[in-house]
Amino acid sequence: MGPSRKAGVIWVTGASSGIGAAIARRLAAEGYTVLASARRRALLHRLARSIPELHPLPCDCADHEAVMHAVAQIEQLFGHLDGLVLCAGSALFKPLAETSVEEFEALVNATLRSAFLCTRMALPLMLRQHRGTILYISSVATLRAFPNSALYGGLKAAAAQMLRGLREEVRSQGIKVVNLHVGATDTPLWSASLRRRWRHRMLRPDDVADAVVALMQMSSRRQVLPEELVLRPQLGDLP
Repeated sequence: MGPSRKAGVIWVTGASSGIGAAIARRLAAEGYTVLASARRRALLHRLARSIPELHPLPCDCADHEAVMHAVAQIEQLFGHLDGLVLCAGSALFKPLAETSVEEFEALVNATLRSAFLCTRMALPLMLRQHRGTILYISSVATLRAFPNSALYGGLKAAAAQMLRGLREEVRSQGIKVVNLHVGATDTPLWSASLRRRWRHRMLRPDDVADAVVALMQMSSRRQVLPEELVLRPQLGDLP
């Protein structure tokens, strides 16, 4: 890899498809050097072939050793990290009474453990620099309750609250921590039938990517910290 581009180095997790891929593309287009992580290597490398400024960094973000290795690579190649976009995760839309222990554990790993590990491992780089932005792709399910989203909303809320606490721990050291709460977005996280039915009332991944770029640019101002932003479709949450 060559030297980092002027806009900065940003690590995007969950970047192989959907919102994460849109964010990676948009950041690269805005002049950032993007390190894109996901478990699905083939999709990640396909994305990288279409975007010269994007560097694939395959990683299971719920795997401690894998995350440590990814951060070590970032440090070795660039020596710094300007931003971390936490987009890795999964979803489960079903009644809690029908949710298995295995489904619970899988969603904890994908949603909460991954956010903790990537944040925890990237923090030393940012603290050493006295700057950096951590941006979590949260959900409106953290702000209100939806049926069939008890576990998903609860875990996303736990991650968002963890990052709110971190914000207070590191704001005096120049680190920005931002929660972006996103409404229903047209991605494969939703079933094909739901997407067909509600697509006209959903955000597009590029809408979220535009918000991320704006927040990253705003966060580059030393005295500005955009703590929380809610991004919903014009017609509101799905019924």
